[in-house]
Amino acid sequence: MKAVQNTLVTLFGGILLSSGAHAAELGGDYKTLLCPQSLNIPDRPYVGEALDTGDIHLTADEADLVDGGVSTLTGNAEVTKDSQQVTADIIEYNQPNETADLDGNINYWDEALFLKSNEAYLQFDNGIGEFTDADYILKDSRTRGTASKLVLDVGTRTEMEDVGYTTCDPDDEFWKLTADKITLDHEENWGKARNVVLRIKDFPVFYSPYMSFPLNKERKSGFLAPGYGNTNRHGFEVRTPYYWNISPNMDATLTPRLLTDSGVMAMGEYRYLFSRASGEINFEYLPSDSNRQDKDRNALSFTHRQQFLDTGSAFFTYNRVSDKFYFEDFGSQLSTTSTRFLERRAEAFYSGNNWNVTTRVQDYQTVDRSIVATSRPYKRLPQILFNYGSPRTYGKLNYGVGTEAVYFERGDDNIFTNTSNDNVNGLRAHIQPYISYPMRTVATFLEPKLSLDYTQYNLEDSANFTRNPSRVLPVFSLDSGLFLERETQISNTSYLQTLEPRLFYLYTPNEDQSDLPVFDTGQLTNSFDLLFREDRFSGHDRRGDANQLTFALTSHLINQETGRDLGHVSVGQIFYFQDRKVTLPGGAVRDEDGSAFIAEFDTKFIKNWNIGGDIIYDPNIGNSTQKITAQATYNPAPGKILNLAYRIRRDGTDIEQSDISFRWPVAKNWNAVGRWNYAVPEGRSLETFAGLEYESCCWGARVVARRFLTDINGEFDTGIFLQLELKGLAGIGKKTVDFLKQQIPGYQSEF
Repeated sequence: MKAVQNTLVTLFGGILLSSGAHAAELGGDYKTLLCPQSLNIPDRPYVGEALDTGDIHLTADEADLVDGGVSTLTGNAEVTKDSQQVTADIIEYNQPNETADLDGNINYWDEALFLKSNEAYLQFDNGIGEFTDADYILKDSRTRGTASKLVLDVGTRTEMEDVGYTTCDPDDEFWKLTADKITLDHEENWGKARNVVLRIKDFPVFYSPYMSFPLNKERKSGFLAPGYGNTNRHGFEVRTPYYWNISPNMDATLTPRLLTDSGVMAMGEYRYLFSRASGEINFEYLPSDSNRQDKDRNALSFTHRQQFLDTGSAFFTYNRVSDKFYFEDFGSQLSTTSTRFLERRAEAFYSGNNWNVTTRVQDYQTVDRSIVATSRPYKRLPQILFNYGSPRTYGKLNYGVGTEAVYFERGDDNIFTNTSNDNVNGLRAHIQPYISYPMRTVATFLEPKLSLDYTQYNLEDSANFTRNPSRVLPVFSLDSGLFLERETQISNTSYLQTLEPRLFYLYTPNEDQSDLPVFDTGQLTNSFDLLFREDRFSGHDRRGDANQLTFALTSHLINQETGRDLGHVSVGQIFYFQDRKVTLPGGAVRDEDGSAFIAEFDTKFIKNWNIGGDIIYDPNIGNSTQKITAQATYNPAPGKILNLAYRIRRDGTDIEQSDISFRWPVAKNWNAVGRWNYAVPEGRSLETFAGLEYESCCWGARVVARRFLTDINGEFDTGIFLQLELKGLAGIGKKTVDFLKQQIPGYQSEF
């Protein structure tokens, strides 16, 4: 009887695309909320203590028992063996053969399955069973169905006739799958189905005379559900993916993509997985794009990850597109269409006791047509980094060293021609040994640190730089802090409030560095973390001069009953004791007495709300606010989410945006979804979409209308996308749920 459970689970887990994975991601909470109704499974008869002996137990109101012969049980007749139990009006049990004939009102239970039948025959010694006119329910997946005949041969073969399958309730059967006959080969783990029909509201929408499928987690080659969409850039779109199961550790998906206004694009994805390596290759090819003067368009992406020895790893990625308009034409969101560079990188990493080494070669393809040749990033051909640090111990001397050697080159690529004479190529070597002496008590910490920054160049011929410039600078820092706390009461609840002042002193002498080229160095963006960094520049082409003191203050509020941190507030500012003279080319000396005032906060104090943000206020620039970010998330229940965000940046850019996204119930089983990302200075929307979705335990559907910016010239793309999902079966249409999870933080769906 155990075979009944295994057969139906593997059958419908293999032949169909189950939605159970989504429930697992959500921990079951949202699915429970969505599907609270009962499965209408009768309770088992009471059988006393659990039976694990393998013995067969018989009970009935009346019994004609024949020792060594055929016994007849009538009236609440039951047969129990371990976790399986079956009841019927009449049970004739053949003791010598260990078989039973069951007749009338047959109910069968086990850990995962409930089954009803009118007539059945069971062989307990070898597990062979036959059920007539069977109705079944799989408890975990809420699946139910019928079979006019169900024959089992445990571990070998199963045959079913006139099979039905659905996840809908009996009073709301939106869809149903039927098959004339299904044969399962348990030894080979494959099944076959004949004359498969999918019906929606009793209307047949799909037919297949033959279908094969795996009975375990092995994958099967075949066509996947098609995708549909419509945009103003490419017109109507149809995708018909074909999945190729090459081997247990390799697969590929080949997708013809029809774009009525552009042509037919070939898309492909190849994936592989080994015990210590994995990777994927993606390609797209569109011959003779009618929207781009019949030019061939293509894109290629290859990524490989490798583990070696005990602590070694390697990584390789290669990306390219045929032209600088590719992402504008085929990108699906602003973050893609605004791509500026495509990376090509190969690197290897290995670590030992307290040390690690990285080797890397790196290049980029420039795809932003507004980038001039001298603004393109340098290639690293190659880059080698070695770091060593003694184990961190308090009250003892700590020491270490960081090193780098890298050759920079800026040459031509296949999109731009390098016509500038200002480029300089060459080698940069950097070494920075350090010593520190960290000290810590329960309420204090103090850490002095001294390092030596040495950088040496070996440049190719250049009119602007000498061949071998160098730089040697000492760097001293002193980090210190206190940890104070007090108990407080808020609304009759006990809290622990902390007060954590921190002082960070940094000294680096000034040295004129205008004789050094700039390969990969930039000014770091202001942030709270920057207050405690030893350099205001990224990279090693500049070392910022410093004689400064950072003062910062942080406070946390902790619920003493639950231990939950309800949020924190941090504020800080740098006070300068001398002008900052080291700049990037074109920069000016900074003579402020203090840096911008930086504050950040995050709180969960208000029930169901998570509110956070940061503020950068610079009194040196006309008392202006250089940055404001504020975000709030309201999540009162599973399936309900509202996100509010507001951003202002004035540090070299002029960005002011508002962002609202949500998923909210509007009626039973109906939800509204949407997002509005608005640029305030430009007075235009960067991305807008809105839609409706319907979800039940049986089926779901969603329609989303979308309009988003595709390039810096203000061109927009619009589209309407529809998805239909039959729970426990395949979906039809564009996979909008993935899009909504990216665009609406906290979005949940049982699809």
